[in-house]
Amino acid sequence: MKFQKYSVFALIIIFASCASPKAFVFKGMKSINVEKASFGKNVFKANFEYNNPNRFALTLQKLDCEVFINDEPFTKYHLDTAYQIPANTDFQLPARMEVELSNIMKHSIDILFNKPMKITVKGDATLTKGFFTKKVPISFTTEQRLNLKDILKGTN
Repeated sequence: MKFQKYSVFALIIIFASCASPKAFVFKGMKSINVEKASFGKNVFKANFEYNNPNRFALTLQKLDCEVFINDEPFTKYHLDTAYQIPANTDFQLPARMEVELSNIMKHSIDILFNKPMKITVKGDATLTKGFFTKKVPISFTTEQRLNLKDILKGTN
């Protein structure tokens, strides 16, 4: 009889501790610089800052997103490296994005005059906690200025 009580109690604790993970909260783009400039594909490196609102640490297994600038497709953002994300804390993820010159040219006036641009990221993150894996949607929008001088210096 005691075994059944303890088993039920253990199951309740296990299921209560396996809460579904909440989506990360986007805090902003911390840095961006040009890794490779060309007339074809240009490579940008950036660091995005997020907050993990969950009471438990997670492992980010995969990230697949599309990046839009002023509601127009700009590039895709993929991350296949596993990252340990601590509980209730801010963290940064690196981004390496290939962008066609034609996509950059569409926004060149805004970049040159340092106008704020609407940056939207939509996609999915695959998160794991122990044996449990869940795909969590990512969707955030921010308005940010991309200062060309700082981007070329790599100090933005």
